[in-house]
Amino acid sequence: MKWPTNGSLTSSARLKRRVDVWAVKLRVMPKTVRVQRMTHKWGSCSSTGTITLAIDLDGESADFQDFVVVHELLHLKVPNHGRLFKALMTANVPKWRQQDIYRRKQIRPT
Repeated sequence: MKWPTNGSLTSSARLKRRVDVWAVKLRVMPKTVRVQRMTHKWGSCSSTGTITLAIDLDGESADFQDFVVVHELLHLKVPNHGRLFKALMTANVPKWRQQDIYRRKQIRPT
């Protein structure tokens, strides 16, 4: 997905824009989108529909951002990491497994 560059947006605004674009594509509607400091993971999805993203995700590659955003948004449809979840990840982010390997190698500061 190509993203327009706009240096005037904050990290939070850029990440929320990415969530908005993917939410339309995936046909999901998060209740709330939060961007904050997270020390142990890149994102989360609550059972109440809140998507939370790490503020420093904005400094990662666009492919990795898409991987994290799509992963969390898909949890609004599929609450686990089973076969359906993985199939939807592959359909939307074909190289997601490479991004997952990258994610596992990252040491998140505590």
